Amino acid sequence: MKGDDVQRDLVLKGETHQAGRKRYVNHVSWARQAAQEQECQNRVDAKALTGRGGLADLRQKIDSLDAIVLKMRQLSEKSKNVAGLGFYLMLHQRNASGYVFLRWRARLGVNRHLSWQEAEDLAAGYPSNFYEWCMEASRQAKSLNDEHLEMRAEIKKARKRVERVEPHIYPRSKFPV
Repeated sequence: MKGDDVQRDLVLKGETHQAGRKRYVNHVSWARQAAQEQECQNRVDAKALTGRGGLADLRQKIDSLDAIVLKMRQLSEKSKNVAGLGFYLMLHQRNASGYVFLRWRARLGVNRHLSWQEAEDLAAGYPSNFYEWCMEASRQAKSLNDEHLEMRAEIKKARKRVERVEPHIYPRSKFPV
């Protein structure tokens, strides 16, 4: 079965998965942990209110990503509730990277994934209102998939930016002066 031979281990920040020679890091998992522990605040924010804050930006990116996933879930549920439609949008998540995406899945009998073109061909056999709904749902699903990838790329850039920052020479004191 696919993925059975994948060795998984945990690093300090984010999940990493080893697959052959490639190492997959879940940047979203790192971002959630870093925002919760406020580590990027301590590493990036040398001075308050100077516009160089990393924590607020990271939290906004995580919230945006969560909003996109919520929209994906809602679209998936809408597609499952269309009576008489022989296929629906299924929400998938890759374990190694945490990538979430929508794709069409056949309902009756075969329960297999459909390409965007196969879904369009199947929808063409339905009345025009079903066809139009399916094409709009496909357009929305593709758009949400793209938005999710863009936001993940932004989080990855934020992680690399935080990791490049040198620790401060004089760290903040935990005690008021």
